[in-house]
Amino acid sequence: MKKLITYVITLCLFYLTVSCSKNWLEEKSDIKLIVPTTLNDMELLMNADVFQSDGRGATETSNDDYEFTAEQYNSLYNAFDRDLVTWKTQEFPKFGILVWDEWDMAYSQIQVCNVVLNGLSKIDRTTNNKEQYDKIKGTALYHRAKQFLNLALSFCKYYDDKTATTDLGIPLKLTDNIDENIDRGNLKNTYERIVSDLKECTILLPSVTTLNTQIAKGGAYGLLARTFLFMDNYKQAASAADSSFKYHQYIEDFNKVDLNSDYPFYDISKEIHNYSMQCKYSPNSITGRIDQSLIESYDINDLRKQIFFNLETDGKYTFKGSFTGELFSGTSTGEMLLISSECKARLGDLDGALEKIKLLLANRYKNGAEIPLPLKSKNNVLSYILLERRKELVTRGLRWQDLKRLNNDPNFAKTLVRKIGDDIYTLPPKDPRYVMRIPQYIINYNHIAQNLY
Repeated sequence: MKKLITYVITLCLFYLTVSCSKNWLEEKSDIKLIVPTTLNDMELLMNADVFQSDGRGATETSNDDYEFTAEQYNSLYNAFDRDLVTWKTQEFPKFGILVWDEWDMAYSQIQVCNVVLNGLSKIDRTTNNKEQYDKIKGTALYHRAKQFLNLALSFCKYYDDKTATTDLGIPLKLTDNIDENIDRGNLKNTYERIVSDLKECTILLPSVTTLNTQIAKGGAYGLLARTFLFMDNYKQAASAADSSFKYHQYIEDFNKVDLNSDYPFYDISKEIHNYSMQCKYSPNSITGRIDQSLIESYDINDLRKQIFFNLETDGKYTFKGSFTGELFSGTSTGEMLLISSECKARLGDLDGALEKIKLLLANRYKNGAEIPLPLKSKNNVLSYILLERRKELVTRGLRWQDLKRLNNDPNFAKTLVRKIGDDIYTLPPKDPRYVMRIPQYIINYNHIAQNLY
């Protein structure tokens, strides 16, 4: 049994980490060799380090939180990175025999979740094993839903209830059958599946967990809140965010963080729901610089500026302050307060919105400092919250999707402009380039529809 688990874990670590060029949708391995058969097998498999990686990263490079000089731009790792920065047609690159892309990473994790879910269906849930059984099932559903959402954020249009039944979704791989035919379906079905899986997670998962690499109810509600926000379902998003906060209330007090540390959160912050990091294609937060207008938006008493950023010798800033020491991309208490605050503002509850945002900022500003608040009108409060969202969640892999959703509102739509040397690049609101292209080898093999622009 130990040999089986060692083999399973080793295979998944290798497969999910290096993402073989013959993706699981393409190369049909003998699934019988890796199927776990006991609850202990499945629990070990779902706790593998590979699930700490989100897979996302490309859209982080494309957003408006960074700026580049010509020298910095030319020093980027490869042409793919430069295309991401300048919003050209993006085709995920191949390095030798390997493919490093977000599609591969997501579906590799989804396949492991499906193997576990299929294995669970063959084991009776009893009084003696129900706690372990439910935790394993909830964890598998959570990670599958997380990757379905990540794929939708990168490879689909923004969710619009009016067009969701005709807009393309992502292939919803729900079984471990390698030979199953797949298609993209529609975006409505994609989000309905994500919501359904996450709602089940909130029932199955434990209320608390002792390890920040494992998921509990607060994290399941957190991802559900993020999903509903990106569906413009503000009532449900606020409810899920408040439920998440009920189970996970810890907020990092930045007055107690070493402002001068190169790694202010070297010990993983207890504010996060679980460890999750992006796979970045280039160190753009080091090669490039944080957008100056974003830097200037931080108040003099706002501790985030010193904790999040390093001042470089050129007078510009780079990012340092991740909650995990890596580029954190999971959900956190701070994000839940922001989601709740924004949704309450959109629904007309301005007092409730300001109450949530003040709770967050009381832990971000210097002790005793006055927190500047907006005039109490819906537009002022909403603008204030959206700016705080950008300042709090910088480098979390969320800004690109925020730009996509805000482009639907004339009050917040934005044309992105990147000046590199003498060249100026622009990305207008609702531009088709906001949707990433699916890796071409996937299109060639599975004949699913490509995102065209």
